[in-house]
Amino acid sequence: MIHNGNNMRPKILALNASLRNGRWGLGINKLLQQLTQIKNKKELLQFLKTEAKSRFEQFLEAGRQDGLSFDELYRNLRKMPGNQGLCNSEIGMAAALWGAYQEGCEIKSIALSSYFTPDGLGKNLDKLKEKCMSADGFLFCTPVYFGDRSSLGSDFIEFVRSDSELRSFFKGKPMAGVTVGAKRNGGQETALIYQLLDMTNLGMLGVGNDSETTSQYGGTLVGGDVGTAADDEYGLNTAIGAGRRVGRIARQIFWADSSRFNGPLRIIFWILQDYENKAQQLIKKMLSEYGENVESTILNFADSIIGRCLACDICPTHVGLDSEYRCITKKKNDALKIFHKYFLGQDLIVPVIYSPRDRSKLSTVYQRFIERTRYLRRGDYLFSDIPIMPFVAEEIGARENMHIRLLTSLIRHHTVMLKANIAYIHNSCILNQSEVLEVWHNAVHQAIILTVGRLTCIQQSNQILYKPVGYVLSAAKDKEISIEERARIIQEDRFKRLKIDANARLKY
Repeated sequence: MIHNGNNMRPKILALNASLRNGRWGLGINKLLQQLTQIKNKKELLQFLKTEAKSRFEQFLEAGRQDGLSFDELYRNLRKMPGNQGLCNSEIGMAAALWGAYQEGCEIKSIALSSYFTPDGLGKNLDKLKEKCMSADGFLFCTPVYFGDRSSLGSDFIEFVRSDSELRSFFKGKPMAGVTVGAKRNGGQETALIYQLLDMTNLGMLGVGNDSETTSQYGGTLVGGDVGTAADDEYGLNTAIGAGRRVGRIARQIFWADSSRFNGPLRIIFWILQDYENKAQQLIKKMLSEYGENVESTILNFADSIIGRCLACDICPTHVGLDSEYRCITKKKNDALKIFHKYFLGQDLIVPVIYSPRDRSKLSTVYQRFIERTRYLRRGDYLFSDIPIMPFVAEEIGARENMHIRLLTSLIRHHTVMLKANIAYIHNSCILNQSEVLEVWHNAVHQAIILTVGRLTCIQQSNQILYKPVGYVLSAAKDKEISIEERARIIQEDRFKRLKIDANARLKY
């Protein structure tokens, strides 16, 4: 477990959006206490199996074995004390909370069914608001319904959207999701993506599960029957990773209070799609707001040559440092080979897309660029913990959904996703100019906090090692160097570079 040197412990609040929850009231407090006493993952898995079995037995006792209709069975379940057993969503939630606790965070939980009733009404919402506003990070845990969240989760999001104080509070708070579906491809990832869109639109910081567990969109569990999610070790690992990830970013934000930033903020713009240089013109207009407070790098990939990813079995090509270009494509005019050096040392990444209705003069390398960043992801996550603000200038009627694509692609680089900045264009005019500038200002502000926190706690950071789940590297490559040795080489170099950066850019 990680312990912070200044004894600060961010509070991570899990929101359980299932009607089948086995814990409520004091039963939640009991669960949290039980989780803090679990020493390792083996103990956790056994605990979850025991609680899952208990919940299944409660279903039998409530009338399942007697063939009662489910509405009657449900009423019997709600008459139970709520201090034992875990439903599938709670199993994923408990795993994620344990992960956050291992990251050095205090953990809390809320059963949304205690505030939003089965008949669609809300109750004690002032208490729900009070509990939310005591948290530093959030885990949203839900069963999947048709590839989306539960209605409990939906009602909670509308509750936040309708309250200006909550909307303001949620800005800048990290969040991750955990979903449970009846099948392995049961809509878990789409539910997580919708959730990420909802929460980043509120100004939250969206993260997925961590690099130890595939760095995807969050926790994805399979639970086709009562309690069966406890048997899905792969899914439980992703939930643990989601908890660790949100805990890690919450810790960095806490650490940001202990240092002052000696700027400027380094921002890199990747122009991936443009139309008669309109995107580049918009960027320069945004930058004029900051002057010397930011150090900007604009890479215009849209007009560059980028070869396609070959999906090599060995990627990157060899063990090396971050500064080395290690993609197999070595053509002199390839843009990633030319611009690789600019990927290092950035504080905020802004991928830029201009999305027109008329495609006749479009310059785009978006998909080729995204594919080619594979060598950066598999090179032990070069962009780890760096905030990303997608910027999309979209002509009315283009309907390209590029802000969604940017989120779903780039969160897999172990990044922190900020609210997408979407400029709506009509007759060459931005219709929402003030909103675009507001989102831009908020992104710069948030990037400063995350940069200070990341640099301040660099010595506390875990190793970020990409384990290529789903890829089979050649036996010859495995013999070249052990995974542990590869991680040590890259991490030592990365630590030295970031340590130098921290000493130069922070004031204590």
